[in-house]
Amino acid sequence: MSASDRMAIDVALLLPEPVQERSRAGNAALWAGRPDGFRFDATHLPHITLAQQFVRRASLPALTERIAPVLHRVPPLALRLVGVGSSETALHFGVEPTPDLQRLHENLMDALQPLEEADGSAEAFYSEGEPAREKDIEWVRQYRIKASYANFVPHITLGIGRAPELLEPFEFTAARVALCHLGRFCTCRVVLREWRLEPAKRNGSLSW
Repeated sequence: MSASDRMAIDVALLLPEPVQERSRAGNAALWAGRPDGFRFDATHLPHITLAQQFVRRASLPALTERIAPVLHRVPPLALRLVGVGSSETALHFGVEPTPDLQRLHENLMDALQPLEEADGSAEAFYSEGEPAREKDIEWVRQYRIKASYANFVPHITLGIGRAPELLEPFEFTAARVALCHLGRFCTCRVVLREWRLEPAKRNGSLSW
């Protein structure tokens, strides 16, 4: 199987508009000083990663079939932005961990593991003139080992730089989950499939 048969994907929470606005503002401030980064727009979506891996392009239908049952009966998630952090050169909004968020992350990682490919190349990423970096390839390759389960740190990547920014704690509800094709800087570039988390029904309905 050639490297072009693989795709770098992200299962992510897409954000409500107030959080998108804050994320775009933070990203724009970084972009002004660091034009080597990325700019949020219609095809660079602020998000919270839940799972990330390389898969065979031919496995996408099977992938969506594995995601849907995990999301069944999962209600919208009450979340909270709790500050600004950095990792190497990337700045991010920290998202307060919750048991529901952690459980959803782990359930998705468990469900998608059988379809995971051990390796991929820049060809696995959405490019459109913005080729993936070696750091992007390595991040996806090592996600299961270095950034999942006990190492899962929910966040919203804002961009490249270390601009000082204060953030008052901010509560929001996330109800959209998307399967995305990753691009340069591991940005969510193309939404391949989207699901909406529905509030739990009363009258004796089961909790997830």
